[in-house]
Amino acid sequence: MGLSFPTGGGECRLMIIETVVSTVDSGNSANFAPMGVVFTPDGLVIRPFCTSRTYQNLQATGQAVVNITDNVLLLARTALGEKDVPYLPARYVRSRVLADACRYYEVVVEDLRADGQRASVSCRILWQGWIRDFAGFNRAKHAVVEAAILATRTHLFSRELVAQKLAEYRLLVEKTGSHQEKSAMEFIEHYLERRSGPWGCG
Repeated sequence: MGLSFPTGGGECRLMIIETVVSTVDSGNSANFAPMGVVFTPDGLVIRPFCTSRTYQNLQATGQAVVNITDNVLLLARTALGEKDVPYLPARYVRSRVLADACRYYEVVVEDLRADGQRASVSCRILWQGWIRDFAGFNRAKHAVVEAAILATRTHLFSRELVAQKLAEYRLLVEKTGSHQEKSAMEFIEHYLERRSGPWGCG
């Protein structure tokens, strides 16, 4: 189950896979958060920020669903705080399965440790489900993923750099994207404009 790749020195390191982690709180309200996870021979590791809803929910319930999808509009929407996304009930855990997931993993927490700003949450996989084939990624899908990450970190960069990167991502989407990727890019840009005005990417 572990995914790995060799480094230049011959060392083998585990690969971070982009997913959407779904959790519920003690009141059964769902939360969806894009998050990189690492698959290991024994399960997987989630590393949420200690201030995040995902971390709080994992502490409260000890359960989650790790969803893998190529729907970048869904990734963008959940990255920027939308919770009203189509989902299905999980089979064995208190959480939700994204309706447009390709495959998903229902997991329970075995070890949770806070390490500075991030936690390291080791999980055991109870069930692996499949909904549809993974269609794959093109340059536009990668650009949307990077744009969504950038939109959550604008406080770390100058306004000029954010505008420059958004323009680069938009060009890739316009050249190689489908309606889904273009809608996702528009969603990200509108989100940023509502928060801070035009970013020079219009």
